[in-house]
Amino acid sequence: MGFARRVVRKSIRKATPRPVRRAMHPARTVKNAVTPRPVKQVSRAAYVVTHPIGAAENEVIGAALGGGGRRTSGAGRSFSSGARQPAEANGAVGGGIRANEAAAVLERMNRLMAIGRQRFADVRPPLIPEATAVDPKPFVAREWERRKGEASWWQRGRRKQIRTEARAYGERQAVEAFAQARRDQQVRQGAADAAWSALCRGEHSAVMTAIRGVFHGTPTPAIVLNAGGAVATVAVLLPGPHVLPEKMPHVTPTGRLSIKAWPKTELNQAYAGLLGAYLLSACRGAWAAAPSLSKLRIIGLREEADVRREVLFDVEVFRAVGAWDKDDWGTSVLDQAHHGLNRVGKSREVRAWAKGDVAADVLPLLTPAKRRGAP
Repeated sequence: MGFARRVVRKSIRKATPRPVRRAMHPARTVKNAVTPRPVKQVSRAAYVVTHPIGAAENEVIGAALGGGGRRTSGAGRSFSSGARQPAEANGAVGGGIRANEAAAVLERMNRLMAIGRQRFADVRPPLIPEATAVDPKPFVAREWERRKGEASWWQRGRRKQIRTEARAYGERQAVEAFAQARRDQQVRQGAADAAWSALCRGEHSAVMTAIRGVFHGTPTPAIVLNAGGAVATVAVLLPGPHVLPEKMPHVTPTGRLSIKAWPKTELNQAYAGLLGAYLLSACRGAWAAAPSLSKLRIIGLREEADVRREVLFDVEVFRAVGAWDKDDWGTSVLDQAHHGLNRVGKSREVRAWAKGDVAADVLPLLTPAKRRGAP
C-alpha cells in the first residue's frame, strides 16, 4: 500500500499545474526536529486554508486509495491512528465545513478590529489654486455670431473689420475674466488662511468644526462635547460584546482549523481589545484634525437597547505621550489609566463604572437617549 500510495501521489502531483518548486535547505530537518508541536499544528492549519490546491490533491489521493489512513491487521480488524479519531468526531475531516466557518469568524473579527487600524491624514494649510489664463476664443466666437449680420457676404472689407473688432473684444473679455478670477482666488485664499490661523490658535468653533468633520462618514461614532485651545473632550459610542462572533477560531489537536465556544477570559479580552480600538481611532482622528490639541479626554459610552447609557472608561491622553502609531496602544491605555476599563472577576469581565465613580459632568450623558436625544 505504501508503494501504491507513492505512485498515485507522484502522478497526481505531476498532473496539477503549479509554480516551479524551489529546493529546500538541508537544515530543514534540524528545524523540524526542534519546532514545538503547537507551532507545527498552526502551520498545518494555515496550509489547509491558504493552499487549496494542495488540500484538493490530498483529497484526490485519499479517494484513489480507498480511504488511505485506515489499515487492516492480519486478523482482519480495521484500525486507524488515534490522531485522526478526534478530528473525525469534530467533523473537521471531509468537506472542511469547520475550516470555512473558522475563516468566516476570522474575517468578521478582522472587520471589527479594522477601526483600530484606521488612519487619518493630518490637516494641512489650505492652498487655493492660482487662477489660470482665460482663452479668448469663446468670447470672439460669440461676438462674431452676434455681429456678422451687420454686413452681407459680398461686403468683404466690412466683414473683415467686424472680425477684427470681435477679436479685440474677445481679448478684452478674457483679460477681465482672468483679473476677476485672480481677485476671487485671493479672497478665498485669505478666508482659508484666516480659518487655518483660527484652528492653529485653538479657537473653540474652529476646533469643534474640524473634529466633527474628520469623523463624518467614518466608522468611529465620536461626539465632540467640548474643544478649544489645547484640550478637547470627545465621547465615543461603544458597541456591546454581542457584536463579537458567537464562537472563536482555534486549532484542533490534529492541526485542523476549527471553531469552538468562547472561554469567558478570552471573550472578555477580545472585547477589551475592541474597546481599545475605538479609543485609538478617536484619538488619532482628533490629533489629525486639530494641530492645537495636546490633550484629549475620551469618554466611552455604551448604549443598551437605546434606553440607558453606561460609562465604560473616562481617560485623559496626551499627544506627546504614547505610541499612537501602534494599533494595540488603545488597549494599553485602557489597562493603565485610572478610569480605564473596569475589569472584575477571574475572567476579567468588562463592567460599567458605577454612577458614584463617574465624574459629575458625565452624568448628563447617561440620560436615556430616546428621552433626551443624542448629545
